[in-house]
Order: sequence, then structure tokens, then C-alpha cells
Amino acid sequence: MNSFEFSKMMGDTLNQEWKREHFDIEKFSVLAHNTISTFRPENEINVFDIPFELLNESEIPKQRINQGSLFGQPPLTLYVADEKRFFIEVYLWSSVDMTIHDHPFSGAFTVLDGVCRHDVYLFDRTGGTERLQTGRLTLKDTELLSKGDCRMIFNGDRLIHRNLHLSRPTVTFIIRTYRDPGFTGMIFEESGLAVAPDLSAPEMKFLDYLDGVLRLHNYDVAVQMIKALMISDFSDYAKYHSVEIYLEKTRRYHETDLLCDMLSSSIIEITPDIFRKVFQFQQERFLNGEDFHLSY
Repeated sequence: MNSFEFSKMMGDTLNQEWKREHFDIEKFSVLAHNTISTFRPENEINVFDIPFELLNESEIPKQRINQGSLFGQPPLTLYVADEKRFFIEVYLWSSVDMTIHDHPFSGAFTVLDGVCRHDVYLFDRTGGTERLQTGRLTLKDTELLSKGDCRMIFNGDRLIHRNLHLSRPTVTFIIRTYRDPGFTGMIFEESGLAVAPDLSAPEMKFLDYLDGVLRLHNYDVAVQMIKALMISDFSDYAKYHSVEIYLEKTRRYHETDLLCDMLSSSIIEITPDIFRKVFQFQQERFLNGEDFHLSY
């Protein structure tokens, strides 16, 4: 039995159990955790066998593309339930993922191979906007997860966490819904800013063009684009992310104060000092060569 067949057996079983619960979202995390604990995929799936299994597959489940993000190196969708109620994926990791995040979905994950440090946080919101929230981020708990350890995933701020992949490789396995109604996943900066990384199609394309201009080292045009963005009706996150992209691509951190003033003039609920602190943290991470991956 290959990885796809094994995952289908898991998924079909879970789908029937969830059906008996009338597909209640609040029941899914426990059911997914129980399914993983029963089937023990860490004993059945070897990520290094998967490339050879693919040679014998003419079709595989529809793979996800998340606005250009890459969660896993690589990710692989092993199973998609009827009506896309949930899916099963496996992720091979070759780098540390530092992103602190919550989830717009429910489910459970386990470690198939390697060791992770699992950090759990609390976020006490103090202000900001819907897309850019300010507050205090505090570490609640930390633990080491190794092969076979399984944890539930809850939507919203019931689980704010990150997994630091301490071994090379680390392999994780997840069963999750697509997106639970009413939830938007957040990414949390250690400096105390929480962002909702959702972009409209025009916003994504604008930022694609900004990235293209920066690859041409045309910094003057890039700054003019950012200035125009700041007085537009685009979302607060699009404005914030434009500055993130500019600083990440150019490393022109001497312009941070100017850019933070521009952001704060457009997003008056957040002071320049808060933005400045965020980008100072990001500068330190970039200089240390730390990797980040969007989680959705």
C-alpha cells in the first residue's frame, strides 16, 4: 500500500466518522487527532519513498497553490475528501520555519520524522485595525515533538503557535479543513503586530509588479508605487506588505523611518514606532538568514 492508498483509507474513514457528527466543525479537530492516533502514519509513510511512488501514478489529488506561498519543501496533497471538506498533506522541511501563526481551519498534525520545537503563544490585542492588529505576544508553552507526536489544530486564536524544525529533514503530516467560515488566519510578529495576510487579485498583481520593479533595481519607481499605494483604497495589509517587500528585496534599512512614517500616515491607528520595531525585528531575522513560510 503506497502513501496515496494509505491516506485514502485514513481519509475515507474520517469522512464517515465526521458525517455521523453532521460535519460539525467543532468536532473535526478531535476526530482528525483520533484518526492519526489510530492509523499511525509515521509507521506507514516514508517521504523518501514518495518520488518513486509518483512514477507509478498517472493522476494524483489536486494540489494546492496558496497565492505563491510554499508551505513545505515540497508540500504534497495526498487526499481530498468529497466536496472538498478536508484534505491530507505531507510536508518535507529542509529549513527552520519561524512563522508564528493561527489558523483559519481545523484539524490535527503529527511528526513523521525528525524533531520540532512546538511553541504556543497568547496574543492580547490592544489596538490597530482589522487587518493589522497591535498587542502583546507572550510565550505560553514550549515542547519538543518527535516521531509520532500528534497535536490538534483549532481555528482562530485558540491555537497561536509555531513549529521550529530542528532536524534536517523534518517531515510533518496534516489533516485539515480548507477554511472554516468566519476565520482569517493571522501571522504574529514578535514585536507585537498581528497581520491577516489576505490579498485581493488586484493587490496581489500590484505587489507582483512592485517585486518586478525591485528586481530591476529601479528603486525610485518602487518608492513612487508605494507612495501611490498609501493613498489608495487598497487594504492595510497590502500597504504594510509593500514595505516588507521593499525592505526585504533592497536591504535599504536606512529608509525604514521614512517608510514607517508613510505607513502611519495612511494607517493612522498604528504609530511609526510600532512599524519601526516590526521592521527592526525583520532586519535581524533576514541578516541571520532565518526562513519564513506563509501557513495557509
